[in-house]
Amino acid sequence: MINCVIVEDELSGQMLLRERLARLFPEVSIVGLFDQPKQAIDFLESQKVDLVFLDNRLKGGYGLDVLQRFPEPEFEVIITTAYTEYAIDALNSGALYYLLKPFSEEDFMLAVELALKKIAAKTRFLFLGGNRSLRLSEILFAQSEGAYTIFKLKDGSSVMTSKNIGFYEKRLPDNSFFRIHHSCIVNLDVVKEVDSGANPTVLLEDGLTRLSISQRRLKAFAKRFGLL
Repeated sequence: MINCVIVEDELSGQMLLRERLARLFPEVSIVGLFDQPKQAIDFLESQKVDLVFLDNRLKGGYGLDVLQRFPEPEFEVIITTAYTEYAIDALNSGALYYLLKPFSEEDFMLAVELALKKIAAKTRFLFLGGNRSLRLSEILFAQSEGAYTIFKLKDGSSVMTSKNIGFYEKRLPDNSFFRIHHSCIVNLDVVKEVDSGANPTVLLEDGLTRLSISQRRLKAFAKRFGLL
């Protein structure tokens, strides 16, 4: 699970974040809920946390007090506030995203998906929901099967999930995964050979698996893989 803390002094704000996380991102577990900066700081100094939602105007202080206590935070921070004047200070202090209240569900999803990409890149794990997760280094590629996705792993096994491949494209880190086809995301670290001919393909490190690259994604893939 991805451990999350909410720092918000308004009950309505707490309830909104809890509802949206439970409905849209069940892999995120809320492990702390605070309305004062000192409470949040004490918790974050003693517990492992991946994601923090942080309002700026709190009881007895400001969210920026929390941010400035952690100049190089190991967790990702999404600011949720009704005030625009704190944006520059918050982003300069390490916040990943600035959600201005009242924010839409689309903006909320964009912010959390960006945070999950960052967390996956940092932890080197992809969380599938519940207690299920995959180590990124185990994944060869992800293959679409209609509304489902199958992960092919280095040990020859497969893991099927009930989410489509677009769902995982938004969560897998861009620096090591690339969607080479509408139905396939490949782990760049396991690509052994690239054939950019009339029917472009990649050969994986097992020496057996060859995957097609769509023509419209070939240029972007070549650039990402360092061929251009």
